[in-house]
Amino acid sequence: MIIAVLIMIIFVIPVFTGQVVNIGNVTGFLCGYLLYRLIQNPSLIANPWMSALLCLLAFCVMIAVFVTIRMIAVLKKKPEGDETLIILGCEIMGEKPSLMQIERLEAARKYLEKYPSAPVICSGGQGKNEKISEALAMKKWLCDHGVDERRVFMEDRSTTTLENIRYSKIIMEQNHLNMKAAVCTNEFHLYRAVCMAEKEGLQCRALSARTAWWLLPTFYVRELYAIIYHSLRGWLN
Repeated sequence: MIIAVLIMIIFVIPVFTGQVVNIGNVTGFLCGYLLYRLIQNPSLIANPWMSALLCLLAFCVMIAVFVTIRMIAVLKKKPEGDETLIILGCEIMGEKPSLMQIERLEAARKYLEKYPSAPVICSGGQGKNEKISEALAMKKWLCDHGVDERRVFMEDRSTTTLENIRYSKIIMEQNHLNMKAAVCTNEFHLYRAVCMAEKEGLQCRALSARTAWWLLPTFYVRELYAIIYHSLRGWLN
C-alpha cells in the first residue's frame, strides 16, 4: 500500500514543482492508483477486464525493460574529446533556461572546459511561450559561464529532436566542423537522440546530463512512449 502511494506521489510532484503534466506522469499515477486498488481489493483480479489490463501492463513492462537496457547501453558511448558538441534544446522560461536545460548546459560546460578546442552547437528554436530561441538562451548561458563566443554556433530553427540533429549537421558541414558529434541531453533522452544522429549519418557519442530525481520518472516514462512511437513509425515506413 505504501509503495503504491509513493508511486502516485512521485508522479504528481512534477505537477506542483514545474507545472509538468504529460503522458509520463499521467501513466505513472494511473499505474500507482491501479496497484493501490488491487492491494485494497485483491478480488478485482478476477474481473476479466482487470485481468486483460494486467496482461497488457505486463507486456508493456517487458518492452520497457528491453528499451531501458538499450538506453543504458548508449550512456557508455562517452565522448573522446574531439567531437563537435550538440546541445539539444528544451523549454526555456521567457529568456532563461529551464532546470532541465541548465542540467544539459552544466554537462556541456564541463565538457568544453575539459576540451578547450571543441566547438559547440546550441540547437533549439523558439516556442510559443518563449521570448527568444532556445539556442540563443543556451549561447548566452554558456558565454556568461566562461565559454568563448567564437566556439559557439547556433541552430535556431528546430522544433523536434530530429530537426535538432538535421539542422545541426548542416551547420557542421557549412562551418567545416568535425563531423564526429557528441550529443548532449538528459540521460533518458540520449538513446533516441543518438539513434537519430546515427541514422542521419553522423558518428555520434553521448554526453549525459543528470536529471533531477523528481522529474526523471515522469520524463523517463514519457520517453518510452516516444521511443516506441518512432520505432513503430520506422517499421511502418
